[in-house]
Amino acid sequence: MTNIQKKNSFAQIFKRIKSLIRPNNIFIKKASSNMEILRDVHIPMRDGSYLSANIYIPKQKGPFPVLLSLSPGRKDVLSKDGHIFIQYRLSRIPGTITISDETSFEAPDPDFWTAKNGYVVINIDKKGFGVSPRGKEPQIYFGKEEIENLHDAIEWAGIQKWSSGNVGLFGVSYLAMNQYKVAEMNPPHLKAICPWEGISDLYKDWFYPGGVREDGFTPFFFSKLKTFGYGFDFRKEQLNREIRDGWWKSFVANFEKITIPTLNCISFSTQMFHNSGSERFYEKVASKDKWLYTHRGGEWTEYYSAEATALVLKFFDHFLKGIENGMLNHPKVRLEIREFGNKVKEVRYEKKWPPENVIWTPFYLNTEIQTLSKDSNVSKSESENEFDLKNDSLAYSYIFKRDTEIVGPMKLTLHIKLDDCDDANIFVGIQKFHNDKEVSFEGVAGFENDIVTKGTLRVALRKTINSSNAHDMPDYDFDILEPLEKNKVAKLEVKLAPSATFFAKGDELRLILQGQWFNKQGKLHQFFTYLGNVKGKCKIISSEGYSNQLLIPIIEK
Repeated sequence: MTNIQKKNSFAQIFKRIKSLIRPNNIFIKKASSNMEILRDVHIPMRDGSYLSANIYIPKQKGPFPVLLSLSPGRKDVLSKDGHIFIQYRLSRIPGTITISDETSFEAPDPDFWTAKNGYVVINIDKKGFGVSPRGKEPQIYFGKEEIENLHDAIEWAGIQKWSSGNVGLFGVSYLAMNQYKVAEMNPPHLKAICPWEGISDLYKDWFYPGGVREDGFTPFFFSKLKTFGYGFDFRKEQLNREIRDGWWKSFVANFEKITIPTLNCISFSTQMFHNSGSERFYEKVASKDKWLYTHRGGEWTEYYSAEATALVLKFFDHFLKGIENGMLNHPKVRLEIREFGNKVKEVRYEKKWPPENVIWTPFYLNTEIQTLSKDSNVSKSESENEFDLKNDSLAYSYIFKRDTEIVGPMKLTLHIKLDDCDDANIFVGIQKFHNDKEVSFEGVAGFENDIVTKGTLRVALRKTINSSNAHDMPDYDFDILEPLEKNKVAKLEVKLAPSATFFAKGDELRLILQGQWFNKQGKLHQFFTYLGNVKGKCKIISSEGYSNQLLIPIIEK
């Protein structure tokens, strides 16, 4: 780590300590008295047990549509009487958050939705958390029982005297992730969902992206959940299940069975977490009425922002209240392009994701001078670049000749050999340089020192399956381990997370290949980290028969 990187790291740590003591951009206001609050209401479950809920009901004449969420976040832990959620204190907040003192973590603000806009808001403690009773065994997060509990809560809410019978699901992160499977079940009273940033495949998006084990956030998160309630030990299961077997696959919804209206969000900040799962959901969900909101801001600042809230209100007003407000004609995709980490270049609306005018352009890796080029110019004779998997990296550079946007996911195709090992975790990153200085972007959980995009792949899990997406991104089952024999050449296809970034003429795009996660090189400074390599070398093989290329979705200006 350089002296400049150390200085920046210390500055971030100081700001983090300061925010723990007194966050200066989070504003908690007293909730309006224009709603009735029912606390610890018991919602009956099919197995004879119940879940505890807080219910916020408008004082106007009903009935009302319902917005419902269920999580382990404990509904009674509120930012109230000077307390602010510890998550907000631990994380850097880029921007401001203004919520009422009745807002549960990552849930809708009852002051806005109930008191001002005539919705019943229901926040439910997951079984074994808060004041909901425990089961005989810890309930599996996102498992069959939790999804059935959510289904039962939806149907209960749909028949109450204050309910119009129209129920929607709305929430961010955990409160988004359990929406997919219950929507697949098509509860009769569920009329619309808004999963705002949410993993849709636990193995691929969180625990083993690219088949590579996540070793930072996972143990931290599940150790904390043990102190909150009675929950399943996902970390233990992660360590015992390195391939994507039937157990992992059981958590993935059949998106083709989800036909109700949806509005979801892709955050370009939450790569290797919510990002790809949100994209997968939008691409595969069968709903004919579906919208997408994209951004590269903070997770919670965007969720509670005026622009996002106005769109979600318009969406639910139409599908839960039946208001003809133009939602059906609203553009399908809100696209945010970033030039720098703190600068939005443009916000515009598109008909589809990725945009129709994207040109999927291959940039070829030149192993002799380590550049990227639109011309292949591959030598007939074989050449190699290599890097040490424990301590080294390779970089390939391209200087833009005109203003260009990169919008969507990328795909890196590599041909490699391994020395002194038969398996490896390969980490791929894209950096932007402007005037010879690296440009940093917003990252996951408020960490600001992120790169443009990234991806990873375990060599032994390199086998691809037929992909259903229109832009030929690789997909994998990650269920067969195939170590690489000595002197054999393997073809790797690595998907890099979607992003939306502006490169001016003269800016540099730099492709980085290495055997360690990027925070090992003084980058990112985040909870998330991934299993690196302890030995071996990776050789990039280039010849007429082995063309290595980075497929980039570009829009030239």
